[in-house]
Amino acid sequence: MAIYGAGSNWDGDEIKDDFFANNNYVIGWDINDAQDLYNMLSTVKIGDIIYLKANRPGSLDLRIKGIGIVRNSLLNILFEKGENLSSTRNNFELPVEWIDTDEFFITIPSNTGKLTNVRAATLYEEFLPFVQNEIINKIIAKIP
Repeated sequence: MAIYGAGSNWDGDEIKDDFFANNNYVIGWDINDAQDLYNMLSTVKIGDIIYLKANRPGSLDLRIKGIGIVRNSLLNILFEKGENLSSTRNNFELPVEWIDTDEFFITIPSNTGKLTNVRAATLYEEFLPFVQNEIINKIIAKIP
């Protein structure tokens, strides 16, 4: 299982509510302009966690806008639909079950994670244990 941080602001438009309503995540970049992001998205597995975030480069404050669990892989969806990444579509959906849509903040301690510039990216795997624990704790709190 991996945890990914993902953007939900497309050219100034916040689209997290679209993701929540459609139970999905979409990168928002045309596949022809973002081969690296689609390669990364192809590694996301069923059961991985995605959190929607906002962060300015170098900031220790991370705004979390939603947390979800991946329901299907990009490759499996392509197989099911008989599509491939060179089809005429310009982006692809990743099915996500959004389990927490309440916004909250994580402030990363200054002695814990100084290289926070990665969190301003469109999509990245979260490796900082402090942030991973905060995300997992929110998921556990939602379990009845």
